[in-house]
Order: sequence, then structure tokens, then C-alpha cells
Amino acid sequence: MDQYTLTLGLPHTNHRGLGEHLLMMHAGHFHWLAIASAVGRPLSELRTLSGGPVYATFYFIEEHIPDGTPLEHFGLDDRLRFAVWLRGFKGIVVEGQMLFDREERLRAALEGGEPRCPERLKAAHPFIRFANIFITPEAGNNRLRVAPPANADFSGLAVLPPDENPYHLTKQAEESGVLGLLDGWERADGGASATRIEAIDPDRDTNGAGLVYFANYFAFMDSAERHAMERCAGRRVFTRNDIATRTVRQRRVAYYGNVGLDDSVSTEVSLFLRDDRPQAFGCRYVIRRAEDGAVICRSEAVKVIPA
Repeated sequence: MDQYTLTLGLPHTNHRGLGEHLLMMHAGHFHWLAIASAVGRPLSELRTLSGGPVYATFYFIEEHIPDGTPLEHFGLDDRLRFAVWLRGFKGIVVEGQMLFDREERLRAALEGGEPRCPERLKAAHPFIRFANIFITPEAGNNRLRVAPPANADFSGLAVLPPDENPYHLTKQAEESGVLGLLDGWERADGGASATRIEAIDPDRDTNGAGLVYFANYFAFMDSAERHAMERCAGRRVFTRNDIATRTVRQRRVAYYGNVGLDDSVSTEVSLFLRDDRPQAFGCRYVIRRAEDGAVICRSEAVKVIPA
């Protein structure tokens, strides 16, 4: 287990407190640091057999945010602790399970030095699951090829059993279009999904590897979701306050590709409701790149509107 601390400031927060896409930037960074520590070298040094660059790209992310510790619970000057447990699969996949909370709460919970992320703590502390696969650019941002790094040793990682690899869930969602969070929910928008098109901004949306940053997909989805809520004319009319105060409780994200820096993405959002959760609503997102219409990301989220 690796542990990291972060004191929240303006770069990590928005008008609701800790911002989801901003959290992903920093949590993802700690996940990458943990991988680098495990393999004994910075990830920027990873190379293919032929010397090409290798990147640990995300293909699956899952969040569980307990009702008692929502993201808006964390604000300026809070000192957070992140704990990361890694597992690997055949030197090509690394899974990270992460808990975070205010430093004093998480430190007390982890006093026993847990060898694996404890199930008992996931109900009390925010939890993120990351899954990375190693890739190399084949023809720019939008053409990525799986490529195991030739200069890294993953033998020190705990083994990720094949049946626990989220690749299976990602692959199933590619075919079915669903990620399993909204089973039993009903459409709130009368079947009229809303789509928002956004051009990639190379100065805003890229990372140091020159790729469109995985965390920016969360911002694309948030923007399209606001658009869908404003236009919703089905079973539920969302107010300005609903839109302003909504907050995530669960999310799954599956990535299937990336997008060129001179391209655009279209994000389609469908909204869902459940009669037994009147303060909650669900979102299903499909992100396509304009170049060829290929689906490059799917996501489902459960959000709540605080009473």
C-alpha cells in the first residue's frame, strides 16, 4: 500500500467543493506514482522493445462516494490522505484500488496496515478503482496500440485474477452499451437523449504526453449532462438548483480510444429515474469522436440532488 497526502486549494475545488474531474487529475497522478514506485522507474521512461514511448492509459474507472462523505464535504485547506493498493496482470494491466478521506479519518482506519483494500472501509470512505493498460501511439492520439513496456519489472505486484479484471466489464459494455449501474431505472427524458458537441482545445485538454487527458472526459460529460438536464421534458423537470447542486455517488467509465487534437467529441446523455430514490437520477453517456463517429468512451453515473 502506498499513501499520499493533498491539501485542497483552489486548483482542486469548484463551486461545490472538491470537483470530480479535478479529483480525478490528482487521484490519477497518485495512482501513476504508485505504479512508478512499484516498477522502480518514472513512467515517462517506459519504452517498447523498439524504443517507442509507452503510456499507462486508463480503460476503466469506478467510483463509490458514500452519502456520509460526499465530494462537497471536502473544501479549501482540508488535508486529504489517499491510500493505493495495486495489482497487475501479465505486465500489461495494472489495477489500483484507492480510498481517500480527511487525513485523520483515513489514518485511523488504516492503522492495521491492510495488505489489500478492505471491503469494510468502502462504505465509510470514498473509493476509486482505476485500471490501466499500456499503449503506444501508432498514428497520433486517435490510434493507440497495446504495448507492454520492455524495461519494467512488475513481479512485485500482487496478481490481479483474470475474473476480477475490469476488462471483461469494459468489453461487455462495448457490445451492450450498458455498464450495469442503471439496471431497474426508467428513462426520465422520454427517450429523447441530448447531445453536446465540443471541440478539443489542445491547450486545455491535453496532458504532458500530448494525449487528451482522461480526466477531461469527466468535464465533457458534466457539460453535456447540464445540457441534458436543461432540456429534459420527460418525467422530471430539473430546476436550476437541481443542476447547481447535483453530486455524484457512483460512476463507471470505460474508455475505448482517444481523439485527435484537431477533432471534436459529441457526448450523448440519457437521463434515468427510480421511484424508490426520489432525490437521485442516473446518467448514461456515450462519447464519440467526430472524425469517424467511433465510440471512445461510455459511462454511467448515479447522482443525487441534496434535499
